[in-house]
Amino acid sequence: MQITNSSISQVANPGPPPAKAGLRSWFTLFVSVLLLIGGLAVDSRADEPSIQDLQKRIEEVEKQNQVLQDALRNKIDGLGSKSRGAIVQASAEEEDESGEADEHIRSVVRDYLAKDSKEKSAAETNWVEVGSDVSMKANWKNGVEIETTNKDFRMKVRGRTQFDMASFDVPANVATDPSLVNPIRNGVDFRRLRIGVEGTIYEQIDYVMEYDFINSALAVPSAVKPVTTIAVPAPTDLYWTFMKLPAVGNIRIGNQKEPIGMEHNTSSRYLPFMERSYNQDAFYGGFNNGFVPGINFFDTAFDERMTWAIGAFKPTFNVFAFDLSDGNYSFTGRLTGLPWYVDEGNGLLHLGVSARQAGMDNGIWRYRTRASERAGLSQNWPLIADTDNITGVNQQWYNAEASMQLGSLMMVAEYLVDFVHDAARGNKPTVGTIMYQGGYVEVLYFLTGEKRDYNKKMGVWDRVIPAENAFCLSDENKNWLFGRGAWQIASRFNYLDLNDKGIDGGRLKDVTLGLNWFLNPHMKVQWNYSITDRQSINVANSGIFQGFGMRVAHDF
Repeated sequence: MQITNSSISQVANPGPPPAKAGLRSWFTLFVSVLLLIGGLAVDSRADEPSIQDLQKRIEEVEKQNQVLQDALRNKIDGLGSKSRGAIVQASAEEEDESGEADEHIRSVVRDYLAKDSKEKSAAETNWVEVGSDVSMKANWKNGVEIETTNKDFRMKVRGRTQFDMASFDVPANVATDPSLVNPIRNGVDFRRLRIGVEGTIYEQIDYVMEYDFINSALAVPSAVKPVTTIAVPAPTDLYWTFMKLPAVGNIRIGNQKEPIGMEHNTSSRYLPFMERSYNQDAFYGGFNNGFVPGINFFDTAFDERMTWAIGAFKPTFNVFAFDLSDGNYSFTGRLTGLPWYVDEGNGLLHLGVSARQAGMDNGIWRYRTRASERAGLSQNWPLIADTDNITGVNQQWYNAEASMQLGSLMMVAEYLVDFVHDAARGNKPTVGTIMYQGGYVEVLYFLTGEKRDYNKKMGVWDRVIPAENAFCLSDENKNWLFGRGAWQIASRFNYLDLNDKGIDGGRLKDVTLGLNWFLNPHMKVQWNYSITDRQSINVANSGIFQGFGMRVAHDF
């Protein structure tokens, strides 16, 4: 290559030579890239790059640096000696600056790696072995609860007591209906008296053991009065839950509620009426209090805006969680969603569907229900709708549920349809598939401005927390002081149809009005008035009767 006078004069010119200016442009771009990559490596802590990622980035930067240096040497080799000398001198200066920049980047990376290692060491120091510290302290969390410092062990005593009274106005033709089995009578009773414990062991296993001490399943009526010959507590919730499992979420094994329906899965402690709808007795609850042995898989999704559950169960016709029949299994699933949820549940829309496929207990099933108010032992309650025993191959239930809360106003509705295949009664031939159905609509309103809590983990209603507890005291000047508690009015339309193809159990329409006084989060008084239109299987005994009930309830 020839070097002209023009090129020599340009090298000697005090202004920046084109070669050096080009070199600086390359170097400026190179340093900018280095600083950008270094800045990303340091500042993007939200991405939390691993040590391996940082080492890989450094290696890539060094490779790019080598490529640029090789390209610069090739350009220098192609220039004349004088230009080459000037460029080499400029390159040496730039390499000094580049070396300082590289050293700064390496220093930043070293600092980051040291800090990351320190944070990991601190995190490892905070890890504790489950069960290493079993010292406990007591708290009040809607009941007495003791737990370890690390919360890997926990135990809480729980219980509920519900004392009821009921009276009825019944026309003579309804009162004398033989299909009632037991007469409709006034009376009092303890509806529930349950004691149990719940807790956690080794951080990942929850347990619940609860027993009902007002069990009359073994009651034997005498000519004089009902007599309970043997008082045997019956299990209700009696299960273990294995939590936070990969893929499946949670597994519950033991005596539990099948995942079908919202009202069924809401605790009896939080019901707005003294009794659930007719669907509970006719379908969900049957003869087992609503609890059956089985295994249930469940979890939440989309930040607890959705719940799902699916399980296999052994339906029973007793309250003691046992069954000896062959082929009588049920497979039940429930899916719920919260398409709208604001202000911690002050506004929400809940939608859900559930289904159940089940066999018949030795080929036999029975559908029946009791009134909206009840008195005496459960064995003495009249059956206001009853199919008696029917035979069939299997049955399917399909349930839809919807709830909305707008501040103090709440609306709830559910509907269930049940199909029994190859149904027959007695020695009569099968009539094919029959369909029974039931549902309810509720409207509730807090006069004192509260709302009802919602359990997002299970997709059910929860405890009512009054804005002010109820109390009545006097101060030092003998002035009376009052606390109002929370007051709620409620109304419900309740429907059940157990008539189809001549296998009839009756049809019911009921309107229940309620007034609830929540003294505090753990105690309430309820008043219910109901008017029931009963279509009996004995037409002459159909008619309308009225009921009035009151409950004092306490739970913890």
